[in-house]
This record gives sequence, C-alpha cells and structure tokens, in this order.
Amino acid sequence: MNYYYDIILNWCENKAYEFFEWNDTDYLELIKKIPLIKIKHKVYLDIMENNFKVDSSFLETLQDKTLVSAKKNFKRIEYACLFTDGKNVIAVEFNREGKSISRSNLLVDDELNVLEVIYGMKETNLEYEILDKLEENKDIRQVEDAKKLILLEINNLYENKEKDKLRYLYYEYKKENIEDIDYIYESITNDLKTKFNQDILKLYYIIKLSYHKV
Repeated sequence: MNYYYDIILNWCENKAYEFFEWNDTDYLELIKKIPLIKIKHKVYLDIMENNFKVDSSFLETLQDKTLVSAKKNFKRIEYACLFTDGKNVIAVEFNREGKSISRSNLLVDDELNVLEVIYGMKETNLEYEILDKLEENKDIRQVEDAKKLILLEINNLYENKEKDKLRYLYYEYKKENIEDIDYIYESITNDLKTKFNQDILKLYYIIKLSYHKV
C-alpha cells in the first residue's frame, strides 16, 4: 500500500469544491497519512462523474489507514484514499458498504506533490460499480450559495405572504412595481434557474443587509 502524508482536505458531499472556492467557515482536516491509489484515466472519470461503490476486498485494504491530526493525538477515518490517474488527484471517503459519501479536491501544491511521487507507481485494477450520476452544477460555489440564500428568502416571504417585502425586493431587482406576488415569486425563481448577473447579485446583497443589526 502506498501512502501520502501531510495534506489538507475539505470534505464535501457529492461535489468536491475547487481550492479557490473553499470558505473560511469550512471544516478543513490536516491528514497526516492517507492511502494513495493509482488508477486508469477512464476509471478516474467515472469516479469524478458518479457516485460509486467499491468491492469489500478493496474496502478492507483502506480500513483505518487514514490518520487525521487532532488536538492532542490522531483520529482515524475508517475508509478513505486518494485516487490519481497520473494527471489529477481526488480524495474520496466511503461508508461501510463501500459507497462513496464525500470527496475533496486538493490545494495546488499538494496536488503537484502527489503527482510527483506517483511517477512509476503501478496502477490498481479497481473493481467498482457506478450507482448514479452526480448532479452537474457549473456555478462556482459562491454563486451557488448566493442562489440558495435568495431562494430561501423568496420561498419564506411567499409562504408567509409578506407581500410588501416581496414587492420591495422585486422593485430593487427589476425596477418594476408589481402587485401580483405570484408573478414576483415565479419571475425570481425562474431567473435563478437560468442566469446569474449583477442584478441578482445586488438582490443577494440586499437580502443579506436586511438581516444585519444596526
């Protein structure tokens, strides 16, 4: 078994965010030791695009091999590893059934270092089953988070029939006085599905400011 040492990971379900999308509030882990597995490029693409399940024999080779730096000692991640095709690297965590449950991309320096050490490493013939395709989202994380906040606010106002605030937000967004809150709700939610521009960004900041205490 090959290992990599001293690496920072940011575990997320489904989507592994690029390093430049990491937030200050994310829970980062300093991994002291983690198995390193080299696989074929096609297998790597399957891993990147799908939830998948590995067989029990492979899972057993990973058990308790990943060490995480804790305050006074180390803790273990039961099943995790780094996968690389020689050009890219991704960290994946599994549950006890062998199903992928979370992923992390690497910081640039860490990824480059991994790619250096795997030169000449033998490929593992990984046995796996594709479960379902990961949801594709081309928005960067900050756009994704902004859309979620707007949608949460609009849904809440609409469900609680806060008509005046809905009309105010819509005016600030479109510079139109619209009385029909059904129209306002559908207009904003449809826009969130199809585009992200400066007007939507302004709406995001207005909503955030409305929750700031003076």
